[in-house]
Amino acid sequence: MLRSRLLILNTMLLLAVLGSHWGRRSESATIARKDVLQSLSLPFHDWKVSDSSISPSDWKILEPDAALIRRYEGTQNQSAELTVVMGHRKRTVHTPTLCMSGGGWEILSQRYLDLPLPGRKVHAVRQLMTREGKRLLMTYFFTDGDYCSPSLAQFQTVQLIKRLKASVPMGALVRTIVPVGSDQTASEKISDEFAGATVPRVLETLRHIRVEMH
Repeated sequence: MLRSRLLILNTMLLLAVLGSHWGRRSESATIARKDVLQSLSLPFHDWKVSDSSISPSDWKILEPDAALIRRYEGTQNQSAELTVVMGHRKRTVHTPTLCMSGGGWEILSQRYLDLPLPGRKVHAVRQLMTREGKRLLMTYFFTDGDYCSPSLAQFQTVQLIKRLKASVPMGALVRTIVPVGSDQTASEKISDEFAGATVPRVLETLRHIRVEMH
């Protein structure tokens, strides 16, 4: 009995040491190309495209491996925005509602939907938000390129299983924003079309991200 207890204790200590060692290695992992998202060509109709960056304070908090904030502007005062925040750390993949609420946006409604992407459907969250008389549609989900979920808790569970298997899980928040005018149905159509044009290339890129250990 004593030998069995000692064996169990030693096994637990060994697993703790190995887990701590792997955790340190995992935290120091990086991707091969920091500009992997910025270099993507993601056209949408003939809309003009401009990129911006995550604020230094948000970058310090999230510590992403790569990020993309790309704004699109149409010819009839139309606009859309794609944000991808990617990384292997748990805190990198976050719920965007917190950021929007911090910016003064309030949720009017929320629903789950299947984004009709070419060749597949992705389950996502869509929120109608308002601030100072303006409204927008925010649609988001969490993904590693293959697995997609509207639930951060479910996605983190999948990431945890990968960590337990001694692999570095690369995850990302994918978010689109489309302003809402007088016709909300038209804005929802633009949001779906925008996701269909941009998100598939993002998912393909995430699937092929190469992680380097140091």
